[in-house]
Amino acid sequence: MKKVIFRGPTLTQSGYGVHSRQVARWLLQHQDLDVKFMVTPWGDTPWILDRNAHSGLVGKIMDRTVGADQKADVSIQLQLPNEWDEKVAHKNIGITAAVETDRANPEWVQCCNKMNAVIFPSLHAKNSITTVGNLTADAHVIPESFDDSILSEVSPLQLPELDTSFNFLLFGQLTGNNPYNDRKNLLFTLKWMFEAFENDREVGIVVKTNSGRNTKIDRNLVLKVLNTVIKEARKGPYPRVHLLHGDMKDSDVVSLYKNESIKALVTLTRGEGYGLPILEAAASGLPVIATNWSGHLDFMKHVKFIPIDYSLAQVHQTRIDGKIFMPNAKWAEASESDFKKKIIKFRNSPSAPTDWAKEGSKSIKENFSFEKVSEAYEQALGQFLK
Repeated sequence: MKKVIFRGPTLTQSGYGVHSRQVARWLLQHQDLDVKFMVTPWGDTPWILDRNAHSGLVGKIMDRTVGADQKADVSIQLQLPNEWDEKVAHKNIGITAAVETDRANPEWVQCCNKMNAVIFPSLHAKNSITTVGNLTADAHVIPESFDDSILSEVSPLQLPELDTSFNFLLFGQLTGNNPYNDRKNLLFTLKWMFEAFENDREVGIVVKTNSGRNTKIDRNLVLKVLNTVIKEARKGPYPRVHLLHGDMKDSDVVSLYKNESIKALVTLTRGEGYGLPILEAAASGLPVIATNWSGHLDFMKHVKFIPIDYSLAQVHQTRIDGKIFMPNAKWAEASESDFKKKIIKFRNSPSAPTDWAKEGSKSIKENFSFEKVSEAYEQALGQFLK
């Protein structure tokens, strides 16, 4: 029986954590493999300690966790390329979303080439590597899948304080300390929505966010940031802002996408390695208003959505660290005028984009289910597991 080690942040509440658990679930379907897990942290994100979480997958991972000194026939490592270790196994496979900008650290190219195969969740992620060097490793683009609960009926999420009838959903972590270096671009999105819907008492903005953790301290920090931008950018009491903070079950997130009072997901992201919330919103039939650049275009090409014009601009100097964000790297700056024009048009005439979203969800469900993604993994990596 072949011994396989999966190395990644499988027990963290992070984007890489979700991706890791999808790959772990696929691996654990193979009864002929001896699968073990080297569990790693991911930044400052919280850990999942409930063994029953994610239909018991967390408990299975915990039961199979091993130390860093273990060796295997095959390793699959879902991390940044510089974190991979080609000495873990005889055959080593790296999975990474690389960086959300137009170019990665050139040193990562050699990290990729030391692996027997490399998986990227999007063409954008792969291009960030090939732009800065010659990628010779066997490379594949395999997307992430949406949550299974999207395919079933879920109980509506109760939003008792939601007293507005036409609500936009903003979903994403605060990733910077000022409006210019926040990758999700949350603060400018809020400012422009305040200006677009000034005095519209029926418009609400539901913000699901945190700044790393799901603690009371984190919530207070987020409230401080939101109150500051409201005070500085909103001229009156409208549009209303509703904060959702803290851990949510997968089914609760899905019910949020399907809530009748939520009319669209809005993201003026500066860059995505993949963009799972966008995928899940689209799979749920929720209209998407998004920057027309980066990783989410891989799946949004299956849906007619509302794309926002952009220009590529150099990443703000405060984010340049020479490790992940490189000098002269660029990301997308959404057009303020195009965004305001299109979101006001959507507010006045939402029926056509809503029909597009419902129709497009069929294609998303067909092409990005767990079963479909598992088939792609079998095709790309099956040879290493035999």
